[in-house]
Amino acid sequence: MNQSGYFALNKLPAQTALGYVEEAAGWRTNIFNLPIVGASDGGAFTTVQDIATLWTAFWGYKILPKELVEIYAQPYVQAETEDEHTYYGHGLWMCEDEGRNREEYITGCDAGVSFKSRVNRVKELQVTVISNTTHGAWPVLRDIDSALKGERVR
Repeated sequence: MNQSGYFALNKLPAQTALGYVEEAAGWRTNIFNLPIVGASDGGAFTTVQDIATLWTAFWGYKILPKELVEIYAQPYVQAETEDEHTYYGHGLWMCEDEGRNREEYITGCDAGVSFKSRVNRVKELQVTVISNTTHGAWPVLRDIDSALKGERVR
């Protein structure tokens, strides 16, 4: 790794997945788009199991005390989205339908990566999708939502 936080392709840590960006000329790696070493501006790496462990620890008050978890999980500001029931709390997004059925979620994307993980504690359901393409997580999430609603998935 050099001082800018980037690795040469032949010097990547073992088991590191590359992200891919689609361009007019075809696909290219995102290796020069963001640092591969986690920092405040991106470059984090994780697994679906890591996220499951994070949610369990968070809701089990092993990371923060219950009082702080409750603050983090409260709607703070209504988001400007198509869904009028989407809010941002203190580090978590939440979407609550009219039946008070709430999902808390974390999400992110960058060149060559996309991610969303959500928890519905009432239904005891957790969905996490991690993709190594910029837009890859979103169609998978749509298919999961369709399957959960009993709709035919393409």
